[in-house]
Amino acid sequence: MKKNHTALPPEESLAALAHFSWCGLVGLRMAQQEGQALSPLTIHTFLVRWLADAQKQRRFPRSVASDIDSLLQLGRQKGPAAGLLKRLEYLYQSCTEPVAQQSDLFRLTHAIEYLRAQGWVNAVVTEEEWVPELLYAEYADVSALLVRKSELQRHFTEQGQLSSPVDFIVTGDRRIVGAALDERKLRYATGEQHAGWCLLSLLPAAEAGIPEERAATC
Repeated sequence: MKKNHTALPPEESLAALAHFSWCGLVGLRMAQQEGQALSPLTIHTFLVRWLADAQKQRRFPRSVASDIDSLLQLGRQKGPAAGLLKRLEYLYQSCTEPVAQQSDLFRLTHAIEYLRAQGWVNAVVTEEEWVPELLYAEYADVSALLVRKSELQRHFTEQGQLSSPVDFIVTGDRRIVGAALDERKLRYATGEQHAGWCLLSLLPAAEAGIPEERAATC
């Protein structure tokens, strides 16, 4: 399961994503100026075709390939109900506004991209795989941030706001993770601490009053 990941610095990833969404929106506006893609159905059809061409021709950096794939899959599965235009508009707005003004999920993603750019591994695991001692043994030789997929799905709203605490396993120096979260105004508390690893809980605003124990390392 363990994989080493390489990633662009978050600023470069955001710039690539902003450029991708901007190109999609501009392409749609140009088509509309020519009298095309004016109804919800034809807008959807245009964007699905545009995404498919972008995927096939590899027009954009690898860092946005997964975004193209997910939008294209969503558009094909849900049809016009996928709201591809709104999703592209949201992407562009999210990537061009200051990070501090973004949603909890966006800021968490930005923090993770920063850590990955520093050589950290980020892994999303299943409920069955969530056995902290075993995960630590597997990731003991790297700096890693591990989280359950089910918690990410349950505890963030559609608007990207955190509704309940999300637990992470941190292997390596917790101070680096804490600094990345602090810089992006994310609230957290340290839980169990062991030699080499610890549990860290990301907190919603309503629970931000929980005191944080600051330790030199996990």
